[in-house]
Amino acid sequence: MAATTNHYDLIVIGTDLAGLVSAALVARRGKRVLVIPQGAIDGAYRLGRRPFALDTAPLMHLSCPAARRVFEELGLWTQIRREHRKLDELRHWVMPGHRLDGEADGGNWIREVEREWPGDPIAEAWAQRAQWSQATDALLDELLASDNALVADGFWARRFLNRVSSELPDANVDELAPLPADHPIRQQARAIEPWVQHLVPSQLGKAASLRIASLWSRGPTDRAGGASGLREQLIQRIQLKSGEVKPNLRVGEVLLKRGRVTGISLLGKRDCYGCDHMLIASDPRDLIDGPLVADSLPAPLQVSLANIVTAARRYVLHIDIDERGLGPGFEGTAICIPEASWLERDGVGLTYLRTSAAAEGKRRISVTHLVGPDEPLDDMRERILDALDQRGVLPFARPWISLLHSPHDGREATDGRGRRLVDYGQDTALRLTPAPLYRLEGGEPSLGVGVLPHSSGVKNLYFASRLTYPGLGVEGEFTAGWAAAGAVVGAGRAGLGRNLFLGRG
Repeated sequence: MAATTNHYDLIVIGTDLAGLVSAALVARRGKRVLVIPQGAIDGAYRLGRRPFALDTAPLMHLSCPAARRVFEELGLWTQIRREHRKLDELRHWVMPGHRLDGEADGGNWIREVEREWPGDPIAEAWAQRAQWSQATDALLDELLASDNALVADGFWARRFLNRVSSELPDANVDELAPLPADHPIRQQARAIEPWVQHLVPSQLGKAASLRIASLWSRGPTDRAGGASGLREQLIQRIQLKSGEVKPNLRVGEVLLKRGRVTGISLLGKRDCYGCDHMLIASDPRDLIDGPLVADSLPAPLQVSLANIVTAARRYVLHIDIDERGLGPGFEGTAICIPEASWLERDGVGLTYLRTSAAAEGKRRISVTHLVGPDEPLDDMRERILDALDQRGVLPFARPWISLLHSPHDGREATDGRGRRLVDYGQDTALRLTPAPLYRLEGGEPSLGVGVLPHSSGVKNLYFASRLTYPGLGVEGEFTAGWAAAGAVVGAGRAGLGRNLFLGRG
C-alpha cells in the first residue's frame, strides 16, 4: 500500500449541501478538513464563462432554526438576513382547465380561486389549512431546534420519534376538509412539494407538507444568487479556516482497517490521504462498487440502501428568450400542473418555471420538469416546449429563443429552431444525472421526512446528504450537516463560547 502523504481530521466526499455545512462547521472549530466533491460543488455548470444553475427551486428554508444556527456559528447570519428576501413577483398556476395568477403578496388569491370555482368553499378550506400550517410550523421549529434532533442519529432515537409523533398532526388530518376529495385545488395545494424537497409526494409526511405550505405562503423567499451563491459562501468559510476543497481529485478507494475508516486512495496518484473521520455527502449507492466496497458495509446498511429507490428526477432546462417572445401573462414563477394523477405518479409531469433578467432585451427562463427515473431525455426539450406552447405559457416562442440547453440530455446548446450555437464552445453536450426524488420501499420514511441515518456501521464513517432528511429539503441538509459536525468534533471554549456542537467527540 502507498504511503500516507496527507492526514486530515475530516474528509468529505460528495457535493450535497449537507457536506459543505458540516465541513464549514468542523473547519470553524480549527480541525483540518478536505472536501472532494466528485461533481459540481458550486451547484452550477458552465457554458463558456456563463454559469447555469442545477437547482432552480427558491431557498425558502434559510431562516429555519437549523440553518440560522449554522449561519450564526459561521458569522454569516447578518449577511444572509440581508440577502434573503421575499420574491416580489407574480406566481402563476397553470392547471388543466384553470389558471390562477397570484400577486406577490397573495392579496388576490381568494378572488382568483373564487373566479375559477364560484360557490365552492375554498376560502373556508384555505383558512383552515393556514391554521394547521402555522401551528405545525411553530411546532417543527421547536422540535428541529432541540438538542435531540441536532445530534447524530438523535432524530432516529425511539424517545424522540415517540414524542414527535404524538405532537405532530396525524396523517389522516384533512386540512382542506370542506372541499371534496377530487377538487382541483387539492392538487394545486401540494404541487410545490416535489420542487423544494426530495421525497415523492405520497411519502412526504403531513407535518412536512404543512411546513412547506407555511413557508411558501410567507413569500416565498429566496437568497440573492440562489443555491450556487449559498454554496460559494460555505466554500469560502471552509477555505478561510483550515479547510481545502479539491474538485479535481478522484477517490479510488475508501480505506478500512479493523472495521474503521482510515483514509482514501486517489485515482491516478500513488499516494493516499489519511483521516480520523469521513463523511459521505452524496448518495452512497453511487460510490458502491467504486470507492465503497459493498462487502465492507454492514448487512443492515446494505439492506437499507437497497430499499431506497429513485422514483422521479428533476430535468433542468435553461432558455434565453427575447422579451418580445414572452406573452403579457407570464412573469415571475409558473407552476404547470398536469392531470390529477401526478400525485400517484411521484410528481412526474410537473413543470416549474422562473424568469429573470438576462442581457438587455432578453429574459432567462429556468425550467425544472419532473420525469420518470428511466424516461428518455433525448427529445425532452421539444416535449417541454410543445407542452408550454399548448398550455399558453410560452406560445409561439421558438423563433424568439436565442439559447436552449440542458445539462442532462447529451445535446449541444442550440437556439429555438435547433441551430447549434458555437459561441459557447465546441463541446456543450452534457449528461449530468438529474437530481432524484426518493421512495423508500418496504417501509415509510421516519416521520415522513427521514431516510438514511448518520451512522454507517463503520467506525468514524458517517452519512449527511439529501438522503438523510429528504422530506425537509434545504432545512434537512442544514440539520444533517450540523449533526454530522457534532459527531466529528465536540464543543469547546473556542468560537462563540457555548455548546455549538452537541454530538459525541
